[in-house]
Amino acid sequence: MDAGREVFRRQDRLTARAEPVEAAFRRRVIDALIAPLRALNAVEAVWEGGSAATGRLDAFSDVDLCIVAPPEATGAVFDAVESALAAIAPIEHTWRVDPPAFRDMAQRFYLLAGAPPFFAVDCSVLAPAGVAQFLERERHGEPLVYFDRGGRVRAVPLDRDAHEARRRARLEQIGQSVPVYALLARKEIARKRALEALGFYQALLRALVELLGMAHRPERFDFGLRYVHGDFPPQVRDRLAHFAFVPDGDTLAERIEEIVAAIEAQRAAVTASIHAVP
Repeated sequence: MDAGREVFRRQDRLTARAEPVEAAFRRRVIDALIAPLRALNAVEAVWEGGSAATGRLDAFSDVDLCIVAPPEATGAVFDAVESALAAIAPIEHTWRVDPPAFRDMAQRFYLLAGAPPFFAVDCSVLAPAGVAQFLERERHGEPLVYFDRGGRVRAVPLDRDAHEARRRARLEQIGQSVPVYALLARKEIARKRALEALGFYQALLRALVELLGMAHRPERFDFGLRYVHGDFPPQVRDRLAHFAFVPDGDTLAERIEEIVAAIEAQRAAVTASIHAVP
């Protein structure tokens, strides 16, 4: 069977889960983008990541397009993307992410006039040297490949040794940073500056989310609050909501003490689990 035809059949199966209007618009955008990108000789491959790759596609999903091209072709690639999108609908807003979240990457978000609510195009141009980190199956799912001139775009297993080293390093950093953030949060409460205390409290919340991630989704412990609805058990999500939604400054003082205790308990549990592995 023709590989491209099979990709679009898979895309049809995925978009069938979305509402008809959203699915049709999404497919129209993708169809409009693939041909001009294929016409650029510098573009080595195009695949869709995000919800299409992880099986989470719904009526609210963006198009997360990954385009492999050398850095010197980035401008031409974005020109082609923007021309294709403008042929569908006016581009109402563009966010040129600077600096990008990763090396060897350029990223832009596009919002289109008349698009379904919450729809965006997240377009990343990846240098060939930076592709591998976006293809780890346990973190990013199965790429939906639209074309791949070199036949090299495929999901690969997570490098567990390297990932475990990152997890242990982050665990150590959390252990060192939490007493400092706690002190700073308490200090601002004592000064009656709850708003400033909130900034340090949010750092404590991020630490707790990462620790819970190490327990419940170790391959994606560093994804923050992304995907917690599907990755964390309901009681864990409820506990996080208790810490996340602080009604006022007086309650914040109580939450600081609660979250520090929760962090220390969770850090001890994660540390014990690491040491228990032979």
